[in-house]
Amino acid sequence: MSNSDFVLTDLHGHSALSDGMITPEAFVRARAEQGLEVIALSDHDILAGVRQAAPLAAKLGMTLIPAMETTSFIHFGTDAAEQIHVLAYFPASWAGTKKLEQTRLFQRGQRVQEAWRAFVLAWLETLTPEQREQVALPKKLGVEDFPGLAVFLARLVGEGVRKGEDVKHAKARLAARQPLVDAFLKHHVRFWTEDRALFGWSPEEMIETIRADGAIDVVAHPNRVRDTARMAKVLELAQGVEVYTSRHSEPVAARFLDYATTHHKLWTASTDDHQHVRQQPYRKPPSGTPRSTVDRLLAR
Repeated sequence: MSNSDFVLTDLHGHSALSDGMITPEAFVRARAEQGLEVIALSDHDILAGVRQAAPLAAKLGMTLIPAMETTSFIHFGTDAAEQIHVLAYFPASWAGTKKLEQTRLFQRGQRVQEAWRAFVLAWLETLTPEQREQVALPKKLGVEDFPGLAVFLARLVGEGVRKGEDVKHAKARLAARQPLVDAFLKHHVRFWTEDRALFGWSPEEMIETIRADGAIDVVAHPNRVRDTARMAKVLELAQGVEVYTSRHSEPVAARFLDYATTHHKLWTASTDDHQHVRQQPYRKPPSGTPRSTVDRLLAR
């Protein structure tokens, strides 16, 4: 393919509303600075950030595709349980509209946000008053303003060296926070594994819902599942596959590119950006997304 056969995209990334560290507006602005043409904000299991991101994307001349990285499970409730994430891409014309808010996945996302807030607040009640004071989370925060996973973890970790603070003292202060962080990291897994109504959907059920809502389904980072035979069945059903992402090595990307081409699947190029400071910098995909895929995503 020539360069004209590709579109500069980032069709998978996260904001502070799920497990990223920046606002939806900052997410859009960062991609504008990179000269991208078509982007998607795909927070985990929620669409709330699209409403915030859409006006700025339009102002900056970019096309924003409303998206969600949905969580489904195989072997839910067993020791073999694994998440399979399926990206749902809605028509770009739905961004920030009531039509998006009428979808089943948007409404599920509202329940996810409510459940997350209740889950975190219940955990905080198990802490000592001194520990809760360290977290400094206002009790009156509503669902829309409640911190997602990454931002909440940052609150637990605490700020770095404060102005005028001795570095040795700062290290000791942060080290004292680590047991609290470890406790929540161990506990937070229960959010996805104990609520069958919200997360016990099979990949097939999720794909059926995505399509019924008028969206296109693309399997995210398909190399991250141990049950490869089960994943093969999901890929066979899906409309598309994420080929390039910062989580894919060159051999992995080449394998899924061959799969997508051979099986006539839509395929995408994205960063899967979470802005986690402890991770290596996200690699820019070696290509954009095929124009044929982008045209399919936009032709609705």
